[in-house]
Amino acid sequence: MNTSDSTASSTPKSVAIVGGGFTGLTAAWRLSQQGVNVTVYEAGSVVGGLAGGCEILGQPVERAYHFLYKTDEYMLGMLEELGIRDQLTYHKSSVSTYYDGTLYPMMNPVDLIKFKPLSFINRIRAGVSVLYLQKVKNWQKLTGISAMDWLTKYAGKQVTDVIWEPLLRGKFDRYYDKVTMCWLWGRIKQRVESRDDTLKGEALGYIEGGFATVVRELVDRINDNGGTIHLNAPVSNLTKDSTDAITIASGDSSATYDKVLLTVPCKVADRLLTEYKPVNPDWFKRLNSIDYLDAAVMLFATDKPISDYYWHNINTPNSPFVVFLSLTSLIGTERFNGKHVYYIGDYIPPEHPYMTDSADVLRKKWFDALGSMFPAFSEDNVIEAQVYRFKDAQHIVDIGFEDKIPDYQTPCPNVLLCNFAQIFPMDRGTNYAVRDGYEMATRLLEDT
Repeated sequence: MNTSDSTASSTPKSVAIVGGGFTGLTAAWRLSQQGVNVTVYEAGSVVGGLAGGCEILGQPVERAYHFLYKTDEYMLGMLEELGIRDQLTYHKSSVSTYYDGTLYPMMNPVDLIKFKPLSFINRIRAGVSVLYLQKVKNWQKLTGISAMDWLTKYAGKQVTDVIWEPLLRGKFDRYYDKVTMCWLWGRIKQRVESRDDTLKGEALGYIEGGFATVVRELVDRINDNGGTIHLNAPVSNLTKDSTDAITIASGDSSATYDKVLLTVPCKVADRLLTEYKPVNPDWFKRLNSIDYLDAAVMLFATDKPISDYYWHNINTPNSPFVVFLSLTSLIGTERFNGKHVYYIGDYIPPEHPYMTDSADVLRKKWFDALGSMFPAFSEDNVIEAQVYRFKDAQHIVDIGFEDKIPDYQTPCPNVLLCNFAQIFPMDRGTNYAVRDGYEMATRLLEDT
């Protein structure tokens, strides 16, 4: 989209957004509402980021498991504004821990008291340490200590070895002992605040038709407002001319815009903005100090149930995956004609075989492991299975992370960067993506 005299009051500003996740889509929608000419460049075949849609058993779901907390105020506000809030339903969650060949419920203090892998005194210690974290208001005091060190000191070695270390290893792989305690505090805070007295447990929200319902609504609004979304359109180059207009190159075409929002991982931003390193070396130093892990996810359906729990933390040492999740244990089987839908997920370094193994190899490895853990599972009962890989799916929130976060304003004038590595101390999620999309739209509209 080319513009001439884009600063003239009669001509709307033009903005390119690189990345079609929830931050990019939210910003594009808000900008298009203000008459801005918006173009979204998405490198993949679908928009929505990690919550991008697919189908299983002919029904829309997400490629990677997603849900909403009761406290996700920005996402809930957007659903209200889009007129689809009534399509969100909260369900009682159910959580379990698989350890040493046994599946244990882990939904309330009574379950923890009955958790036999821990001594009785350590079950009490585990509960007290979590209760303490729920009361913490000054999270800044947790930024200078690793989760492993804090947990070992206050929850004790056995609690850490049995409960927390396997989860941290599964989530952060080789970085497990580097993660700051304030990250874990944020996760605990989210889950506790999503408890519902009526449901008598944690309440998780799911949208009728999956998150694809929200994505579709945003795309329709952007298109109706004159915006454009390009799929399979990775951006190869970004240049600024003497008037500070920004030219974006994608494939064989290029277009010039007044402003650009990058919603890409830090290393992609580094590549696109590399010529500006001499302008602000410190900004790039922070940008490149943030490490990421990739993720592999398998979505599959069976004609027989495997477990009644929604969430299964796999705390077995050297497990080939960190989480096993039953979508239909949360939302029911009705929309899937009585069949059962599951996810298996793992976070891995970029060089891990999971990122290059064939889907058949990965399916066999994970199904074999699942069968050894859950006697009710047989691969013969699998109706459909899909494998997805995601680059840069989880940033490493290590000690001192708050000093690594790059400013939204990049060293290139009229170019902003906003990605989930800038969410702190909370973890990434669609709620914060929506919040930041609104914030980026406001910043891009400044000096219109």
